[in-house]
Amino acid sequence: MELRVQLKVCEGCGSLWFRAQNHCSTYCRECATRLADFPVDTGRRRGPKHRLSTPNLMRTWTVAEAGGAE
Repeated sequence: MELRVQLKVCEGCGSLWFRAQNHCSTYCRECATRLADFPVDTGRRRGPKHRLSTPNLMRTWTVAEAGGAE
């Protein structure tokens, strides 16, 4: 039996560990079990959407630029 492994650095704790070449995990076993308790991000947000409109952003930039030019 042949098993190919990669030497990886855990993104959670920074330790070195071996990962099977056909797996794509980024955390060691200890960090993976610790992070499994956190809720999964669904990508949906609650509440109103806050967007900066371009005119307000341009106006702020212009005022800041004029204040620094004195």
